[in-house]
Amino acid sequence: MSFLADNQLMLSVVNLVMYVFFGVLLAVLVLALYYRFKNRALVLSQLAAVFGFIWVGLVIASGMITNIGLAAVIKLSVNEPAQAMSLWLTVNIIVEGLGGGNEVVGGLWLLLLSCAALKSYQFSKRLNYFGLLIGLAGILTIYPADILTEIFGLGQIVWFVWLGISMLVTCEVYHKEAEHD
Repeated sequence: MSFLADNQLMLSVVNLVMYVFFGVLLAVLVLALYYRFKNRALVLSQLAAVFGFIWVGLVIASGMITNIGLAAVIKLSVNEPAQAMSLWLTVNIIVEGLGGGNEVVGGLWLLLLSCAALKSYQFSKRLNYFGLLIGLAGILTIYPADILTEIFGLGQIVWFVWLGISMLVTCEVYHKEAEHD
């Protein structure tokens, strides 16, 4: 409890960035990819967007619950340290259930999105197959094994970077084509 109290500001900022800020950026990405795929893979892109926006809500909710729970735990720990520890365990279980240790919704989004990308011939096949693999790992986190969560989390980082590079390259190609027209 003293660690939490001593580091409340830092922990709150980290949660805001990891959950809330990431969730806002994820919403923009979900919408952008929906519009990119909708003409060639309408149903898959719509379904992916549904799971993407659900994931956005879960991610943002996880961050807000963690920060509100942290503040309540610190306040409670002054007079009731045992209850504060129980509350912190409860907050952690709720956050893990929403998406911290269970990545099913994010995995479904990535799996469906990768299928839509393959169907619409967007991005490289390697990126899309990698997305299928990482999405499957996310879905498999329904079974509570830390290795699956780690594969999904680290794989997502690689996938997001690869996707960003692919989108920048595609954007540059469109600009060059527009200059020639």
